Amino acid sequence: MKKTRILKTLPFICLVLSILFLALSMARSPIGDVEKIADKTESKLAARMEILDTYIRKALETEEGSWPEIGKLPDDMVIYRYVNDSLQSWSNQFAVLNDDISSKLVFQRMSNMMDRIVSPLSEIEETVSYRTIGPIWYVTKSVSGTRNDRIIAGLEVKNTLIDGIRTNENGVNKALKLPNIYSIQPLGYNGGADVSIDGVPLFKVLCETIVPYGFFNNSVLKWISLILFALATILLLASRRTIKVFMGVLASLGVMAVVSFVWAQNMNESMDLFSPTIYADGQYLNSLGVLILTNSFITMLCICLYLIRDRFVALARADRERTRTKMAAYGLAILTTGICIFAYTHITLKSLIMNSNISLELYRWNDNIRYTVLVYLSYTGLLFCLLLHIQALRPVVKRFFGISYNILSRWGILLFALICAFYFTCTSSTLGFRKEVDRVTVWANRLAVDRNLALEIQLRSVEESIANDQLLSALSMLENTAGMLQNRISDNYLSRIRQDNSITVHVYKEDDKTGTENFNTITRSGTPISEGSRFFFLTDGNGRSTYAGTFFFWNKEHGLVRMLLMVEPNSNREDRGYYSILGRFSKPGEINIPSFYSYAKYIDDRLVSYKGNFPYPTVSFVSGNSRLASEDSHVLRMKDNVHFVNMVSENEVIVISRKQRSATAYFTSFSYLFLMIYAILFLFVRQENKKQIFKKNFFRKRINTILFTSSLLILASMAVISVLFVYKRNEANMYDLMSTKINTIQALMETRVRQASSWQDLLHPDIISSLENIGNTTKSDITLYTPEGKVFHSTNPEVFEKQILGSRINEDAYKNIRYMHQRFFIHREKITDYRYWMLYAPVFNDNRQMIGIISTPYTDRNYDFRREAFSHAALLINLFLLLLIASLLLSTRELNRIFSPLVEMGKKMDKTDIHNPEYIIYKREDEISTLVDAYNRMQEDLAASTKMLASAERDKAWSEMARQVAHEIKNPLTPIKLEIQRLIRLKQKGNPAWEEKFDKVADVVLEHIDILTDTANEFSTFAKLYSEEPVLINLDKILKEQLLIFDNKENVKISYIGLEDAYVMAPKPQLIRVFVNLITNAIQAVEIHQKELMENEGEFISGKIFIGLRNSTKDGYYDIVFDDNGAGVKEENLDKLFTPNFTTKTGGTGLGLAISRNIITKCEGEISYRKSYALGGASFTVTLPKHQG
Repeated sequence: MKKTRILKTLPFICLVLSILFLALSMARSPIGDVEKIADKTESKLAARMEILDTYIRKALETEEGSWPEIGKLPDDMVIYRYVNDSLQSWSNQFAVLNDDISSKLVFQRMSNMMDRIVSPLSEIEETVSYRTIGPIWYVTKSVSGTRNDRIIAGLEVKNTLIDGIRTNENGVNKALKLPNIYSIQPLGYNGGADVSIDGVPLFKVLCETIVPYGFFNNSVLKWISLILFALATILLLASRRTIKVFMGVLASLGVMAVVSFVWAQNMNESMDLFSPTIYADGQYLNSLGVLILTNSFITMLCICLYLIRDRFVALARADRERTRTKMAAYGLAILTTGICIFAYTHITLKSLIMNSNISLELYRWNDNIRYTVLVYLSYTGLLFCLLLHIQALRPVVKRFFGISYNILSRWGILLFALICAFYFTCTSSTLGFRKEVDRVTVWANRLAVDRNLALEIQLRSVEESIANDQLLSALSMLENTAGMLQNRISDNYLSRIRQDNSITVHVYKEDDKTGTENFNTITRSGTPISEGSRFFFLTDGNGRSTYAGTFFFWNKEHGLVRMLLMVEPNSNREDRGYYSILGRFSKPGEINIPSFYSYAKYIDDRLVSYKGNFPYPTVSFVSGNSRLASEDSHVLRMKDNVHFVNMVSENEVIVISRKQRSATAYFTSFSYLFLMIYAILFLFVRQENKKQIFKKNFFRKRINTILFTSSLLILASMAVISVLFVYKRNEANMYDLMSTKINTIQALMETRVRQASSWQDLLHPDIISSLENIGNTTKSDITLYTPEGKVFHSTNPEVFEKQILGSRINEDAYKNIRYMHQRFFIHREKITDYRYWMLYAPVFNDNRQMIGIISTPYTDRNYDFRREAFSHAALLINLFLLLLIASLLLSTRELNRIFSPLVEMGKKMDKTDIHNPEYIIYKREDEISTLVDAYNRMQEDLAASTKMLASAERDKAWSEMARQVAHEIKNPLTPIKLEIQRLIRLKQKGNPAWEEKFDKVADVVLEHIDILTDTANEFSTFAKLYSEEPVLINLDKILKEQLLIFDNKENVKISYIGLEDAYVMAPKPQLIRVFVNLITNAIQAVEIHQKELMENEGEFISGKIFIGLRNSTKDGYYDIVFDDNGAGVKEENLDKLFTPNFTTKTGGTGLGLAISRNIITKCEGEISYRKSYALGGASFTVTLPKHQG
């Protein structure tokens, strides 16, 4: 009752909450929001500036020659400390190349001679200001100390790098908590609201998204409101399952669908979920969000149909002439809908896999894992609809095939979860592999094209201008001018291609034999890009392509000078460190193949280029294969690898390879999907009689719960420890790799700079060339810093050129190397939200004088730590889940063995036959054996006592029976004797009245003979009570038959509501006697009540009797109800109602109800009495168990 009341209340609660959230989402206008958001931003900014001031004071308190110990400075703050206008220390960095503020010195950039800038730090004053430094906007200020020291500090406000790479983020400092629909702009922008510090306006807050008032803003609140409204409609239908409510819910779902799809179309720019960049397939399914919404509404519609299914079945059964036809139509409709849902599920799932960048293979870690989980939840809802359709077919299957099932049982949903997990795993793996084949084919076609035609056209158009440039000719004659030559060529001739290519210049004088030989080797081994061109196309053994331009300059004083111009695509440097950083902020035009793939190119069956870890043979391993020769692409599985073979031409083959996925990977996906689907289905499916089951197994359940919880905690702890162990082991391995790498670079570098005396000597062309060779050998981008921590050269200056990195070494690295004299230092650094490792080491000359510091980023793409950690963790978690399930099964089995004697004891005690006691056989000698022995002894004692008691009871029963028989016979015999004696006396006296009295005496005698006959029949029935065998009885049929017998009373109307196919097992004559007895009692009670009312009040009432056959509230039983509008049973007689010899009528034996109860009890049923709520009289309910056939 309480549960029903809660179910009826929940829809209204959800509806109220839905309206509340919708009202909150429309509460404020965008204009009002801007003002309030600006005020909040201002308070947040003031709080951050107070924190920055605290660190500034700590920095000013530091001694002049000491490194400030100010603690860990937050990432969004920068502090530079100058002493006598020279930078003495820094915490975090401004992205500037020139940080010298003395005399506003003009600083030359490393790679751009034409771009001379005044340090922007020199313009920072004591008054707070808002300015851009590199790609980041800061609130800056300058604070002067008392010892010729000065602090220049900045608080990051906006990072344009983030604003550029993430279209759904505004790039604003997260500490300011500015919503993404707002942006920060300089004061010159129109509109918005100002943000000030100490009364000084700094910038404006603007609302970037044009949103209609109160409708498309506050999207999260709107979606919560929509979900609550949908939940309210479904709960309403669950509590009131009528056709009228169903139609209302259907209309509500239609309105919700329209509203949600309108919202989705207006959010395609503000939310990735509704953007076509993740998934799109046609005009309708134009985003992942739309697909999930469609799946959700289909799921809700199916749940609503399932809730109302009984009404449709009742309508089909109402027309008894066409029940079979209508049930068949109902089943066909359910079957057709289920097939359509499965077809939709498979088609859209295939579309999602093939047309999105979402991977549904759970063993493959990816950045879109949250979308993967969301997709699986959505499609689990669709498969749940299929489960409901199978359950909805149950009445049809039972009627036509006689098969009864319950797919929503515990084992049913377990089997269904296994099937769904298997389907998802197979589908995602098969279609994912097909998608991979298509993707690899595209890679192969692009890899087949070595030369960049657009780049060659650009080079061909400028080579004559470079050759005739007099300034280049003059600069080439001077010493150490390679950087200037590179800057001029990059800015004046190759500015359009330098973003996607690395440009370097080498100058070789006439007396430089090594350089001249290198120059000649390139001209001999390269291929001219066109006839007579100065540019050559080169490839190395690793498949890397490079363009080299050869230029000659001559004058009388210096002779012939050779200039080598190298143009290398950035993709060639993708495994050298900075590419992983640059790749996040630029778009190289080259193909990007994940690191776990290897590839090779074969021409005329000979290996010409390769890349990756797979040891490709020098001779093609696919040559001579006739099947491959006839196809453009094929897949070969050899040993533990998968090879995608692409025949790009008659003599050219591209092979792309990867490791073959093990069965463990697929099992990982399968097990995770199974657990997720089973958990969802288990939550949706109601477990009946759970409380009663738990009570019946009180101790066993609790012991099992304790064992399960203990096992779970132990295995969870082991899983966490194992994952941490793998994490630490991988970190240790990675640290070893990093330390080896920096030690190698350090050793190679020091062998080449032994004679250098200062960092300026490291700019010699030979050392720069050696640095490039070291970088190529170790696959590293190497940066050189001065002993003061200032960058002065890099093999890949683009990160500094684009002001992605600052010009100073990391402060922690500098402190550890310079002040703590560490041989090398490994540090985790961060750019925006991208983390990477940086390796540092000092460089010494032969005098052990530190002449510089080298650094290189470690971003080895062949060592995918996250992928390895994820696969290890997934495997471990799966293993421990299996162990947990195994331990649960074993503990349950052992507990069942322990409790089996107790359970058996309980069953035997429950079914104990006092005439045939059963003993428990238990062969163990343990704690339970004592209890079993006591039970067996108790059974022996009980058997003996039973025999004695039975004998005594038998004697007593027969004595009572004899007394009862004598009493029942004596009662009618006495009046018979008296009447006959009276008649004899009259005749003996010769009284002529005896003849007149004869007929009257005869009637009395016959009446009492009938009473004796009824009494004999009652006792005969009682005697035969346990002798008749039960048979299969159709309750509906025999009740209708009895109604035909009694439906002849003028003043009593009998109504009946039956139930088809209601079968029970019972002795038929005795069960009919029960029904006849109850109907007779009801008729007699109504007639007596009518008579009493006529005599006392003169009022006549129409007699009413209701007989109903229905499913009992007790599972597995039928109820047969007999209601009348008689006087009912008085309260003082209720306890004696089923007692033998008790009757409220003037005649009768008082055995009817007693015998009826015994008959029903023998049928394992119950008979009970209550006051009739509908008719006001008596109400007898007979409860009989259903026939399970």
